[in-house]
Amino acid sequence: MKKQNNPAAPKNIDDEFSKIFPQRLMELLNEPSNHDAIIWLPHGKAFLIIDCKKFSSKVLPKYFRKTKYASFTRKLNRWNFSRVVQGPNL
Repeated sequence: MKKQNNPAAPKNIDDEFSKIFPQRLMELLNEPSNHDAIIWLPHGKAFLIIDCKKFSSKVLPKYFRKTKYASFTRKLNRWNFSRVVQGPNL
């Protein structure tokens, strides 16, 4: 029997977690309800975590299994993201 796709059906949590890290990162960055914790910078080349506590408690659990901020930053490093603390990209 073939599985039918029903767009009205609730999303399977395993389907959400099967996305790779950059896909989930883009989703959370583009979700307006998360903009009180994380936002794109105006030039669109970097993002800024405005409220680390809110990001860890409200945003991370919606998109990732590991909800610790340290785990998120390790994942960013593993995907070769770099931290910008000063300069034109901030």
